[in-house]
Amino acid sequence: MGDKAEQLKGLAAPESAKRGSALPPEPFEPDKLWSIRAGAFRKEIKPYMGYMAMSGFPGFMMLGIIVTAIGYAQLLRHLPDAFPITAVGVILLMAAVCWSPLRTWLLPADSVFLLPREAAMKRYMQRSFRYNGLPGMLGVAAALLVYWPLYTHGNGVAGAWVLLVALAALKAGNIAGAWQERKAAEPSSRITLRLLRWALTALTLAALLRLVPWKAIAFGLLAGLLLAALHRLPRRHRMPWDTLIREEAKTRRRYYRFFSFFIDVPTHAPRIAKRAYLGWIGQRVRFDQHNTYVYMYAMTLVRTELGGMLVRILLLGMLVLYWLGDAVWLDGWGAIAVYVLFAAVIGLQLGTLRQSHKYAVWRHIYPLPDHRRVESLIRVDRTAYLACLLLIWTPACIVLAVHGEWLAAFVPPVAAAAYGFLRRPSALRRKIAKDAELD
Repeated sequence: MGDKAEQLKGLAAPESAKRGSALPPEPFEPDKLWSIRAGAFRKEIKPYMGYMAMSGFPGFMMLGIIVTAIGYAQLLRHLPDAFPITAVGVILLMAAVCWSPLRTWLLPADSVFLLPREAAMKRYMQRSFRYNGLPGMLGVAAALLVYWPLYTHGNGVAGAWVLLVALAALKAGNIAGAWQERKAAEPSSRITLRLLRWALTALTLAALLRLVPWKAIAFGLLAGLLLAALHRLPRRHRMPWDTLIREEAKTRRRYYRFFSFFIDVPTHAPRIAKRAYLGWIGQRVRFDQHNTYVYMYAMTLVRTELGGMLVRILLLGMLVLYWLGDAVWLDGWGAIAVYVLFAAVIGLQLGTLRQSHKYAVWRHIYPLPDHRRVESLIRVDRTAYLACLLLIWTPACIVLAVHGEWLAAFVPPVAAAAYGFLRRPSALRRKIAKDAELD
């Protein structure tokens, strides 16, 4: 480990750091630095991958894939006439086309040590683009493969190869657009350009799935030219060091947050967000000593990445369940099956709340009994879990009731409430006790 650190230091340090050395400075090798850092990260997470594999999570994922495939086959056999084929295709393909992550392995200190080497960083970034671009293209092909049986039931006229080539071109354009967004100096410019890129990509995908190919391609070219012109308007950095470093740190936090489901891992500083649309939750907690931990865990849930993740899952789940409920798939029971899957994901995400403040020193300083912390955590977890499950089912409940499927509409929220009140708190209490024994 020490040899690798010295090697990394020698690759990243500027010339001025080596003037006192009797040896001539080594040439800067971007490819070698990229390989060292990528290998170091893989070595870092390798033990946690083993714990994840032993937990049974891969088997659970395979079971989920098999169940989803069976449900998809049933949907294709009994596809309703009013099923939104194009809308489903736009959402599925847009997720694969627009999402353009970029692993750079950059660290905060690089803004000092690598900044003088900025002119030589082109080869370094090319490695990152190749590393992320190829899986992205494979993801687009996989998304098209999944969507193709549904597409053939619609009114689309494009062939499979035409769609594949067009989607690959769209993916390449989104990778280039995402890079230009990262180079924008102001956060507001980056957000605006990203929203425009996603919106224009959605329109292009809708045209590609409904119109003859040449019209969709012409529209896509015009959208690309418009975005290229808009990218020139804001002030830009030649190399967006701060943006890339923040993005890399965020990706690392996500990895460790995922591994924390299976074993204790080193924690990174959480990213705090205001989320004014959820800030009223803290104001609803009564100002009282008994509610100290309730307020703490409620605001931890609202302001950390966990809250943002739950909001995204809620919005996606509400949309998917609305479509399935409106289609009355399997008399509404298909929507219930997907609802159970979302409930499991929400429960898994909320389970990480118990790891928050686990090793905080102030727990042993302030005169607050620890059992009150446990009860407050269970109270916040129960309230958040029930609120999420009721909110995510509301659209499906309404449309199923409109279609007269009363049993399918009202059984899930009752079952969710019973589980949230009776089963989940005791299960969470046992997990907390088990964690305390291990510590």
